[in-house]
Amino acid sequence: MKLIGILILALSFTKCASVKMENNHPFKIESASYSHVTGGVKGSYNSTNLIINFTAEKPVNFQKVYFQNKITEAVVEQHNNKQYIAARYKTSSNDRKDIILHADPKKEFGNTPNTPTEEFPFELKENEAMISYIKGEETCYVKVENIVKKDKVFMQ
Repeated sequence: MKLIGILILALSFTKCASVKMENNHPFKIESASYSHVTGGVKGSYNSTNLIINFTAEKPVNFQKVYFQNKITEAVVEQHNNKQYIAARYKTSSNDRKDIILHADPKKEFGNTPNTPTEEFPFELKENEAMISYIKGEETCYVKVENIVKKDKVFMQ
């Protein structure tokens, strides 16, 4: 039993060691905030929007943003001569496809299997995010801390 515990502990350390944290990244995080957005009508689209304001002298190849146990592609946007990484996490549950469950397997034809989700590789606080980007041929990571939570936004 102790052997199993030691193996699990050893595996957890090797997983953490495989992520390279970069201290000398080619951009500077200015500020970060997030808010929950809802359509206001039952069944409407809900999301968590994370906006990270940054400055960089050269273009940066951002890949993914890890936030609140969710992963999404990083999207770079510009507004009023400022650059932002926008990460939008869909939180609606109304987009699930209907599946047919039947004793006759032929009637279940057409059901699509669940797509596997990427395992969340970091332990982050609610107000922390991790950004991955490509530097040369290497994937690097930077941690964003103290992300400000803004008021919930109701769309109409």
